[in-house]
Amino acid sequence: MAKPENVVFSADLKPEEHLRRGSAGVAGSMKLLKSYQSMHVPYTQDAPLMTEDMHEERLQAVEAFGDSFDFSAQLEKEILSSDMSAFKAANPDAVFEDFIRWHSPGDWENGVEGSESSKSFAEDNWPPQGRLSKRMSEQGNMWRNIWNDAHALPASEQKPLLDPNREGEKILHYLETVRPHQLLEQMICTAFRASADTLNQTSYGDLKQMATKMDQLYLTIASVLKSLQANCLSPGSEIIEDLRRLSGVFEHVEKLLTLAASLHRKFLQAPRLSEAIFSDYYNFYLPRMGTASASDNFQKEFDKKQEVRVRERSVVSNMFTHPTANQSWRKVLSMGNLLNGHEPILREIIFSMRDGVKGNHYASRTPGLHQQEIETYRMYICGTSNDLRVALSVTSCD
Repeated sequence: MAKPENVVFSADLKPEEHLRRGSAGVAGSMKLLKSYQSMHVPYTQDAPLMTEDMHEERLQAVEAFGDSFDFSAQLEKEILSSDMSAFKAANPDAVFEDFIRWHSPGDWENGVEGSESSKSFAEDNWPPQGRLSKRMSEQGNMWRNIWNDAHALPASEQKPLLDPNREGEKILHYLETVRPHQLLEQMICTAFRASADTLNQTSYGDLKQMATKMDQLYLTIASVLKSLQANCLSPGSEIIEDLRRLSGVFEHVEKLLTLAASLHRKFLQAPRLSEAIFSDYYNFYLPRMGTASASDNFQKEFDKKQEVRVRERSVVSNMFTHPTANQSWRKVLSMGNLLNGHEPILREIIFSMRDGVKGNHYASRTPGLHQQEIETYRMYICGTSNDLRVALSVTSCD
C-alpha cells in the first residue's frame, strides 16, 4: 500500500511534525539534502505594507531610541522567521542548507562545474557537491539562529506580519485626535492627486502637447501641496490663493483633455487631422491659461480651418449620418406651423405656370384673348407624415 505523499517518516521529527502542511507544490527537480525527497514550495505571508503613517511612526521611534533599535532589521527578522516556519512545515525533513538553496540561491555555492558529481542527481552521487557561502557559514550567523528558533508552522497558522486589528485601532485613534486643519490638508492632497490620476487615464493618442500639459499638472500639484503640508491653513495665508490658482490650472487642463480625447476618438483613422486641429486650438487657448505673454485683445473665437486630404475625406463624411427619405420628409413637416408651436397635420402646396395667348395656334379663333395670359399648368401637392399625393392639370385656351 502506497504511503500518503504528504506524510514524512523520520525518527528525528516529533509526531506532530510528520505531516507536510502548507505546500504550494514541488519546487521543480530540487531534492532535500538529508532525505532525497522532493522539495516543496511553501505558501508564505506577503510582506507587510508600509504606509506613510507607519513610516513616520518608526522615524519618531528612531529619534527617541537613537540607533539602539533597528526597525528595518527587526522587520526583516519577522519576515525571515515566517518564511522559515512555512518552509519547515512544507518540508518536515529539511535542513538549513535546503532553505538557503530555495530562498537565497546566491548563498549556495555549487561544486566544480562540469564534474559528474554536480551534474548527476542519482542516489549514488548524493548529496551533491556544494556548500554555504562565506557569510552564511560564519559563526553566530543571524539566519541560522532564526532557523533554529523557528517552529514548523504553515502561513495560515502563523501570526500575521501585519495585524489588521491593531492597525485599525491606530487609525481610529488618529481620526479621533487629528486636528481639523490637518484632516483638511490630507483631504485636499488626496482629492487633487486622485483627480489628476483619473484624468491621466484618459486616452488621447499621441498628442504631445497634451502629454506635456499633464506632466506639468503633476509638477504643479506637487509644488503647491508640498507647501500646503508645511504650513497651517489660515484666512490670510498665501496657500489659499495658491489653491485657487491650482484649481484654475486644473480646470484648463481638463478642458483641453476633453477636446483631445474627443478628437482622438473621432479621428482614429485620421490622426494627422486630430493633431493639427488640437495644435491650432492649443495655441489659441494657451493665452487663456495664463502661461503665455499675450495682451487682452487676443482672438475671441476659434475659427481656424484645416485642409482635409483625399484619404481623410471618408473619415470626415462618415461623422455625419445621411438621413433617410422618411426622416427628410418629417424634417420638412417640422418646419410648418411654428407660430402655433406644433407640426402641421396637413401641408398643401400648389405650383402654377402661366403662358401668354399671343403666338398660340388658338389665337385666331379667340381674338378677345389676344393680349391675355392663361394658367396652362397647375400642380397640386398634399402631404402628411404618412403619405404624399401629387396631381397635375394642363389647360388650354380652346
